[in-house]
Amino acid sequence: MTFPEARLRTGLPAAEAKAFAKETTHHPGWVHDLIRISSHPEGGTVPRKAAWVLRHAALMSPACIRGRASAILDAVDACQDASVHRELLKALLEAPKDELSALGESLYDLGLGLCADPKSPVAMVHVGVMLLHASSLPLGEEVVEVWREKGRSAPTQPLARFLAKQLAALKGHS
Repeated sequence: MTFPEARLRTGLPAAEAKAFAKETTHHPGWVHDLIRISSHPEGGTVPRKAAWVLRHAALMSPACIRGRASAILDAVDACQDASVHRELLKALLEAPKDELSALGESLYDLGLGLCADPKSPVAMVHVGVMLLHASSLPLGEEVVEVWREKGRSAPTQPLARFLAKQLAALKGHS
């Protein structure tokens, strides 16, 4: 049974979307379908809803995305919609640590890019930090420089404090 794509529509109530997510945890084929739908290059309502359902399914049962980390990252690369990126990356972060470690360099580069991009919204900077940590690679001097600069120019005080805490934790591990 394939995911009922027609049900991913504008105005989809959150309760119904969460019910799809819960049901998705019991249908491994749906996970594949949601990743495929999310990877549509232009994005739009259906890919956004698919990515949202996938993220919530991953939150409910991370096991449902086991073995799919690379496919989720490929979907991020295929789609140009920032909303889809955010949801897919949050779903990706629920993948098993060994799968994330296997994607180490890709996650590191993506996370550093999100943190360094002056146009990245605050939420994506947070995702970038999580990707850097999920990479399981040592965080180098380039990360320290990006976090310092981003902290100095942070559009919000909470982001500046968050990055300061990240820097302090790095120094504590040095």
